[in-house]
Amino acid sequence: MSFREARVLRKILILVAVAAVFCTSDPVGGVLADAGAIAGAISMPQDRAADSYAIYSLLMPGAPFDSMSAQRWAIADTTVSISDMNPAIPPEGQLQAPKEHPKGFHEAVRDYEARKYQRIQLTEQFQLGQPYSLMNTDQVAELQRSKTAVDAGSALQSKYAAYPGVTFFSQVFFSANHKEALVYMNNWCANLCQQGQWVYLERHGGNWVRRSGIYEKMS
Repeated sequence: MSFREARVLRKILILVAVAAVFCTSDPVGGVLADAGAIAGAISMPQDRAADSYAIYSLLMPGAPFDSMSAQRWAIADTTVSISDMNPAIPPEGQLQAPKEHPKGFHEAVRDYEARKYQRIQLTEQFQLGQPYSLMNTDQVAELQRSKTAVDAGSALQSKYAAYPGVTFFSQVFFSANHKEALVYMNNWCANLCQQGQWVYLERHGGNWVRRSGIYEKMS
């Protein structure tokens, strides 16, 4: 082996070693950013549960379901991560921080950056005025097929006739004091529904209030 060939081989080995270091780094921000999502859903952190379910319940059913006649709501039982969103738009890609107090918004964005690859397993803690069902991945796929497939049989269509579609949520991302929050929501109903959207909320007097969404950016 010539001296030049030895130098080239040495550079290749160094590059391989560097790549190995990066591939074992923190899955939140490193090369293996999807590793946390692939590993599966985690339980809802107890210190986030009450506010998270209050926010989910406040936003249900959301447009266009709120103008439809429905017997039950369907909600995916696992939150979506950034890997599941299409397009994968971060919250600041749709929303702006309120000029009068931007700190809480930006803290919630940082919480999103730290947790955006996580999926949370949801449980029946929604407080809704209408019956709902939490659906697993197979059930969601079956519901979607019942609404879109040309070969969907009458039995399958009848099984999901009470549901206008299915709602997907991300986990809720909070500011440090839990007074501001960001959450992604997507109502799926075949060809009739809007794309997913980020929503910004603030807590006032113990109650969560929606401040913005994709169609009402704060100026």
